[in-house]
Amino acid sequence: MQLNKAFTLIELLIVVAIIGILAAIAVPNFLNAQVRAKIAKVESEMKSIDTALESYRLDNNMYPVWLTFQGGNIWPVSKRLAPLTTPISYISSVPQDPFLVRIHGARLNEDQHEAYDTYDYVDAWTAFNTSKATVLSDSFRCSEWRLASAGPDGTQTYGSVAAFNVSNGVNSIGDIVRTGPRVSRPCDASLVGK
Repeated sequence: MQLNKAFTLIELLIVVAIIGILAAIAVPNFLNAQVRAKIAKVESEMKSIDTALESYRLDNNMYPVWLTFQGGNIWPVSKRLAPLTTPISYISSVPQDPFLVRIHGARLNEDQHEAYDTYDYVDAWTAFNTSKATVLSDSFRCSEWRLASAGPDGTQTYGSVAAFNVSNGVNSIGDIVRTGPRVSRPCDASLVGK
């Protein structure tokens, strides 16, 4: 007589339930690992841009210009950092913000350029008086330059909300910001929102 050995339905359901529980634990951790990797990439690229900007300033006694001769902003934003790539290569290419670019270069938001956004002191005045930003941090209004990544929320806030802080969770709002040295002239207290 031959005995048939097989799993019972209860045993199969228990195995499926265990696999489901493990997947429910693993998938969010995997997704958070991707966000943490993008944050690390942003911080690394901003450090490279920081070094390139300061090297450019040492050689040229100024940072790359961000206004056209007619007084408008240089657009797209990546062109503001293009002088760092040629004729002297301070960085090999202008990096793209990984929080604004999907696979194959398609942008998440067509209204926003894929490069890291850049500001200088004058932009703080514009943001306060034109955009009616109500909060401008000291780092925004008192630095020679400011780099901003859209951060995990995928939206450039242009300084109108608090900067991203990983202690609030990897999916919190706000831009990832890196600022340059303080301006040599006094900071204008009137630029602080009420």
